[in-house]
Amino acid sequence: MSEHAVRTKNDESIPRTVIVGLGNPVRGDDAVGLRVAELFEERLREAPLKGVTVATSTRAGLEIVELLAGTDRAVIVDCLATPDSQPGRVRRLSIADCAGSARLVGAHDLTIADAFALARSTGVPMPADVAIYGIEAEDRQTIEERLSPAVEAAAARLAAELYERLAAGVPALH
Repeated sequence: MSEHAVRTKNDESIPRTVIVGLGNPVRGDDAVGLRVAELFEERLREAPLKGVTVATSTRAGLEIVELLAGTDRAVIVDCLATPDSQPGRVRRLSIADCAGSARLVGAHDLTIADAFALARSTGVPMPADVAIYGIEAEDRQTIEERLSPAVEAAAARLAAELYERLAAGVPALH
């Protein structure tokens, strides 16, 4: 996956946007964030969008600071497990909603909100526009390198929707 784009003097008006896919590549539907990032990056290779990059992580916590630092906008995609799970359902989350996520809470229970606050308090520039999507899982426990059909379909839809919104120049991601 690619890293952050570097701005030049000629493109300072172009917002730097990063799509971050989170997941475990060998735990079935838990890899959905990684799959969304992969599908999005395939579209970028076919038709690049200025200022848009893709990153992935199997962790998060403080690593999310490194992945997002210096960007203007970010989309974070991860697997979501809920008691009333509907496999493939996509939920739009806030930073506060992510307090119990396995990867959006990292080392020593640092939540994504805490990671943002820590970064900002130390002068690390973090994106003001952050969209977080959770895709509900069918199976996160089986050692498997494939997504369930409903989750695979949701990953494809979300990657396409995100690409189309960015290609259309939607100013805010939420």
